[in-house]
Amino acid sequence: MKIITDEKRIDEVLTRGVHDIFGREELKKKLMSGQKLKIKLGTDVTGKDLHLGHSVVHRKLRDLQELGHEVTLIIGDFTTIVGDHSDKVDMRGETNEKEIKGKEKTYKEQFFKTVYKEGTKIKHNSEWLGKLTFKKYLFMAKAYSVQQMFDRETFKKRFNEGKTIGFDEWSYPLMQGYDSVVLKCDLELGGTDQTFNLLAGRKLMPLFGVEAQSAIAMKLLLGSDGRPMGKSLENYIPIVASAEDMYGKVMSVIDNVIWDYFELITRVSMAKIEKMKEEVKNGANPMKFKKMLAREIVSFYYGEQKAEETEKSWENVFSKGEIPDEIEEIKGGGNLGAVLFSKKVVVSMSEWRRLVDEGAVKKLNGKEEEKITDFKVGAVSGVYKIGKRRFIKII
Repeated sequence: MKIITDEKRIDEVLTRGVHDIFGREELKKKLMSGQKLKIKLGTDVTGKDLHLGHSVVHRKLRDLQELGHEVTLIIGDFTTIVGDHSDKVDMRGETNEKEIKGKEKTYKEQFFKTVYKEGTKIKHNSEWLGKLTFKKYLFMAKAYSVQQMFDRETFKKRFNEGKTIGFDEWSYPLMQGYDSVVLKCDLELGGTDQTFNLLAGRKLMPLFGVEAQSAIAMKLLLGSDGRPMGKSLENYIPIVASAEDMYGKVMSVIDNVIWDYFELITRVSMAKIEKMKEEVKNGANPMKFKKMLAREIVSFYYGEQKAEETEKSWENVFSKGEIPDEIEEIKGGGNLGAVLFSKKVVVSMSEWRRLVDEGAVKKLNGKEEEKITDFKVGAVSGVYKIGKRRFIKII
């Protein structure tokens, strides 16, 4: 692939959604030089679902691929055993190799919904971390002091609360940094919560006679309710959500954060985003732009035709009060909540109970709606309305 050195495009990549760049000048110089850069993203396979928050970094990887550069996805099959503590206020649970392998396939399938498969290499850091000698580990450990580790917010908080801090957790930045040493990366990406780990590569590489990588820390996407995005808060939008569910969930995003969504997970021009903001300030209804946002996101993952169909269906259901022509069919049997959870209609059993408690689960009988009040109800045949936007047919 041809390396693109257009300065305007490069400046867009280096500013859009970016919180900070470490080594900005040398990075821009390399991007302008016409040489193919090695770009790294490391990930620990700790969960089954990726969400739009993850896609912020993934879209930036795609931007860099479109400039002609090479991406390496490092599956942290070794680091996952330790667990990254960057945003954790407690020790993480143990994860074994079998669990990691089981989740890896699903993770890669979701990752390549955003990032180009062609032009991406996949590595496992057990290849080199499993062979790391204790002598080399001690050599790297001298790069950091105990004081530096305690300066990390999560460690400081845990220490002050008398919570356990595992010595293995202190090794995590060293392992992530050593990944960059081995691969001789030019650039590493991550969220702002990964800043300390991203800088580990820049610190360790010169110790091994390798030119220090640059690092981009991306802004974090807030959840649909304006709080930090997380599975426990049930305010995230899975990448594997159906087109209809993805569109509906975007439409439920609070008005205050839609501009962040436009900037971070679409490629609508920043000039156009600023113009839309100005229109809202002057009295325009944000709903107009929220529909545009939902369509942009669904179009990226499912194509323009599907996005158009989904938009029309949503308008029929929510503007005209109709039932969709096409409803997802699910085989019944057993508990309705468990069936919906297994098919990812609800993200957890706690969300199912909350929806029932709020009277947001209804069985449709023609134009009549029967409110479900028992969260142990069976999955009997019929059409159900789940929340404000989801219709399911149990067969």
